[in-house]
Amino acid sequence: MPFYPPEQIDLINSYNDIVEVVSQYIPLKRSGRNFKALCPFHSEKTPSFTVSPDKQIFHCFGCGAGGNVFSFIMRRENMTFPEAVRYLARRANIELPEVDSRSASKKEHLLKLHELAAGFYHWGLTESKTGAKARAYLENRGIKDRAIKSYNLGYAQPGWDSFLKYAGKKGYKPGMLLEAGLILDRSKSDGYYDRFRDRLVIPVCDSRGRVIAFGARVFDDSKPKYVNSPDTPLFRKGNVLFGIHQAREAIRECGEVILGEGYFDVIMAHQEQLNNIVCSQGTAFTEVQAQVLKRYTDKVVVAFDADQAGLAAALRGLTVFLQKDFEVRMVLMPEGQDPDSYIRSSGVAAFKKLVAGSIPLIDFKLERLCRMHDIETDRGRLTVVREMLDTITQIESAVLKETYAKKLAARLGVSAGAVWEEYRKQKTPKLSRPTLRQTPEIKVNKYESRLLKYLLENDRVLSLIKDELDPEAFSPPLQPVIELMLTMIRKGESPGSRSLMTALREQESQEIVSGLLMEQSSEEIQLAEAAEIIIDIQKKLLRAKIAECRKTVASKDVAEEETDAILRQSMRLSGELKAFPDRIRKKMEL
Repeated sequence: MPFYPPEQIDLINSYNDIVEVVSQYIPLKRSGRNFKALCPFHSEKTPSFTVSPDKQIFHCFGCGAGGNVFSFIMRRENMTFPEAVRYLARRANIELPEVDSRSASKKEHLLKLHELAAGFYHWGLTESKTGAKARAYLENRGIKDRAIKSYNLGYAQPGWDSFLKYAGKKGYKPGMLLEAGLILDRSKSDGYYDRFRDRLVIPVCDSRGRVIAFGARVFDDSKPKYVNSPDTPLFRKGNVLFGIHQAREAIRECGEVILGEGYFDVIMAHQEQLNNIVCSQGTAFTEVQAQVLKRYTDKVVVAFDADQAGLAAALRGLTVFLQKDFEVRMVLMPEGQDPDSYIRSSGVAAFKKLVAGSIPLIDFKLERLCRMHDIETDRGRLTVVREMLDTITQIESAVLKETYAKKLAARLGVSAGAVWEEYRKQKTPKLSRPTLRQTPEIKVNKYESRLLKYLLENDRVLSLIKDELDPEAFSPPLQPVIELMLTMIRKGESPGSRSLMTALREQESQEIVSGLLMEQSSEEIQLAEAAEIIIDIQKKLLRAKIAECRKTVASKDVAEEETDAILRQSMRLSGELKAFPDRIRKKMEL
């Protein structure tokens, strides 16, 4: 992948006004200081897509899409970040030097580091004393040794810096570990600590079987259930399908792929010799993932959890696959079951029968809507037609559009002509609506969001408390944003909207920031309230860390010398819990 210097990225950004770029694709209409339009990334009748010339960002309040000019081009043209950089450089007549060797060398080092980490975690599961509870957990879930070996499952030690020390002895510097997402920077003192601690570790591989990321699960119901690798030079979660390296040959042979929702859906199925199953990385399926699957098959069977969230996820992915002309079918899972639990309780043969009895996904959506709305009434039929057309209007194939429209008309007992007339009302002429991702709702704590918005607009306050904020104290979606803002402040850079958006690489983070910056709130917080929110979230983190220390000591799974170190750490954290409120108020000049 080409490497472009940050100063070149900034130059290209400054020469590509976002209003001018977006206007090449959709008509914008001025609304106060901003511009509005119908969103190019989802179907809508009332404009919710907003572009800010002042902040050089866009955000759709309908589907959540947001970012800067690079993000827009990546979505609209289905490009990677380097491709979007080259595209916008050509538009601005800027010569773009490429430096490939450093990037390639870095990628090789990161791959070797991930291989080292996977080996360390696998040792932790299979050989270490502390890995006993992870082994018991897997045994309780019915995961056998062959699956543990095949997926190279592991266990992250409970210590704060177990892998950090191990990698250091192997010659890896903290900077490389940070870039790989394997450690985190201590915000209040010098040093680093492991990202994954006291968790079952699941390596995520690319299509060639190389480890590029990790997912790490707790053993109980504590939150967050999973801690995942952030986006890195090796890994972008919307581009990767878990299990693809083990499933691709089986997918070719079977002529279809089963889409599960979680790691254990895939691991359990593969263990029972059902190999043509993969899953996404906890997000809705993307166009990139659909393109990967298209190399092996054009038939998809969706087997998501049999709950409302699972069904909603299936429908979000519907458009992505239909746009790529997949034949898509839906497995009707029993209530309260997912593929993992169903195979454990009923066996893989029973699950295969469910797969064989799957129904077309378009029929599934139609029948679900017919159950939700009274189709004996005119209003009920109209509602079903309009919701079905939200999907049908985005399909590229004219043949498929006509087929689905006729099927819809027949089910509701109306004429095909009436459906087509409604279709013509909804269709926006000559405006295709490509979607890189059917954006799921991003759940972010309300008070944390208000604090982040305040800090985005008051970087002087952020500079006063740059050594006090800990990204881990925030909910997972906000952590990458806070971490990057603190890094920029410590380097003497201002994390203004334009520079921050350029530096952010995760699509979810861009959408959060663009949404907050575009938000017109009448409840803007003041300095004193910001301080209290910071104190509250930091105290919650400190209490959680103290509880984790006590839990580790109580488990008696650690050596005596490590127990002493953990107790000292607990005492230090207790002292910090008492001192933090006064210190933060003083630094914020209250």
